[in-house]
Amino acid sequence: MKLNEQLKKMSKKQKMGVLTIGIAVLLVGSFGYKTYADKQKALEQERIAKIEKEQQAEERQLKIDTETAVNDLFEKAIIDNKDAEKIAIKNDLKSDTVKKVKEQYFVEKTDDAWQKIINESIVNAENQLKQIDTAKKAVEKVFKDNKVVNTDQKNVDSAKKEVDKIKNAKAKKELSDKLAKVKSELEKKNKEKDDKKKEAEKDSQQSPEAKTTTNDVAQTTNGAEQQVANVTGQQTHQAQQQTPQAGAGQETGYYEPQAPATNNDAGSNQNVAPTTPTPPAPEPTPEPTQPAGPPAGWITPPFPIGSAELGGWIFDNGYSGYDSSDGYIRPY
Repeated sequence: MKLNEQLKKMSKKQKMGVLTIGIAVLLVGSFGYKTYADKQKALEQERIAKIEKEQQAEERQLKIDTETAVNDLFEKAIIDNKDAEKIAIKNDLKSDTVKKVKEQYFVEKTDDAWQKIINESIVNAENQLKQIDTAKKAVEKVFKDNKVVNTDQKNVDSAKKEVDKIKNAKAKKELSDKLAKVKSELEKKNKEKDDKKKEAEKDSQQSPEAKTTTNDVAQTTNGAEQQVANVTGQQTHQAQQQTPQAGAGQETGYYEPQAPATNNDAGSNQNVAPTTPTPPAPEPTPEPTQPAGPPAGWITPPFPIGSAELGGWIFDNGYSGYDSSDGYIRPY
């Protein structure tokens, strides 16, 4: 039977009872739905809060991990350190380590202040490694394979400049020790060069022309003295040959007169007076002659021709080379 027909057959009192029950059911239904909706909303809010809390925890952990990884590149913590620019990277830090940290924690194009500090610190480590590599290459130009390979002052100064930029003490000392060996070798060579220069200056205090004249005069004087000695020796030898001998060939210094010859025709003896031979007059000492000396523009070398000492003297006196002939040189 349909609901309308049933309602028509009900009394007024019955109708009122049904209506009351219906209203009650509607009220109970509405209250139950609201309670359910409120509960679901509370559960959703709780879930969201939990997610947010977990996200915040992850972010805090990520920040801790990031700062730990970046700080571990340096000798001491660099994040939020006012002396960050002065802090050196760790000893023997590898470029692969820095590369790995950069891949994990470097963020391109960020406006976050904290992230910018992270980025700057990673770049700082990269730049310090690059500087060490640059300094090593500069040092290798003068010191390689545990020996000095070049003592050019320009290269030494350039290498020292790059080494001085290194912040890590260990890396800086290792390269500085190598440069110290180069510097020692350079000072040794400079001293040898200075000694040769001083010796050359000492030997060339006179002008080349004056030095040549002095040498020529000395040679002429020696020749003249030899000529005088030769003449004196010759005169002495001649006098000895003309001195008579006595007895068993011993020299007495006295000439004994011989018995006079007998002249049978005259029948008388005549004494012959002894005669002493007159030594020849000494020859005049020849006057020293001035040698012609080297041709114009030529000089007597201060060192043997072809020697390294002569080459050093030539360059130290502003010449680029020389010609040689008959024991003389002509610088040019």
